[in-house]
Amino acid sequence: MDAVSIEQFTVGEGRLVCEIRLAPSAPRVTSPDLIMRLEGPFPHLAHHACVNEEGATFGAVMDHTSLPHLLEHLVIDLQVREAQRDDDAFAGTTDWIDQEAGTARIQVSFTDDLAALRAFRDAVRFLNDAIVIP
Repeated sequence: MDAVSIEQFTVGEGRLVCEIRLAPSAPRVTSPDLIMRLEGPFPHLAHHACVNEEGATFGAVMDHTSLPHLLEHLVIDLQVREAQRDDDAFAGTTDWIDQEAGTARIQVSFTDDLAALRAFRDAVRFLNDAIVIP
């Protein structure tokens, strides 16, 4: 069973909203071990700008944040790699719909809707490959 699955997409004007579901046995919070497994394919994650209570970058919280928040940053990272222009910028937000049930809503901006959809697909695949479910 996959740890993370996509439930629904809503494509808006410059923003993609994705509802995800975590498997009951999937972690709700990241760990240093999980982040270590993602550092190779995603070396820039720690440097992402991020609004959080511990610092100005995602690196301040990435080893103890919600799994959906990590997914948001993976999606942004993949979009940056595929961006047509160097000045393209991407932003996102993540909110739990029901943390106990493992449902969350991730919103990310995009310049190309198909690239954003691919980024979500690939980010979920990377995350499912990296998560070890007991």
